[in-house]
Amino acid sequence: MIILGSTSPRRKNLLNKITSDFKIIAPLFNEKTLPLSTKHYALEESYNKAKSLESKINKDDCLICVDTIVFYNNKIYGKPTSGIEATSFLNELSGHEHEVISGYTIIYKNRIIKKEVISYVVFNKLNDEQVCNYIKNVNVFDKAGSYSFQDDKNYNLIKETRGSTDNIMGFPTEEIKKDLIELGLI
Repeated sequence: MIILGSTSPRRKNLLNKITSDFKIIAPLFNEKTLPLSTKHYALEESYNKAKSLESKINKDDCLICVDTIVFYNNKIYGKPTSGIEATSFLNELSGHEHEVISGYTIIYKNRIIKKEVISYVVFNKLNDEQVCNYIKNVNVFDKAGSYSFQDDKNYNLIKETRGSTDNIMGFPTEEIKKDLIELGLI
């Protein structure tokens, strides 16, 4: 059985693009205990989430845990903790290209697969009204960098993207699918 170690509805929907045969378990790792100190934070976070669940799965289960960050100008943009921080994030990203980095860990039998996937997003130059309207109407508090690709059609924050859009939404389906095929699970 494939197990998604996540409570994210977006990750559940994206995993459904690969297979509908999976269960969900909430990670036991408290992500607030890992400092936002390295560009590889998402990979470390996914690994810690996976290790927190490893003893909760059966020996033939395949566990997938993912975390995503936004990285710009040597700074990690995780989930904002306040409206002020969300405003700051969006203003700092305005008019610039940044990386969206997802780290994922797959544990299956005696194997551990750890990988990072990077996509690139260029923001339009945003004005104060756009930023305020976005924060008022979108739940920015569960999104790295204070934004989501899937909400952008209504708000026009994003000018262009390069790489996996599924990765930008927090689950790099293309790479994870390759690993699941290699493991003989799909």
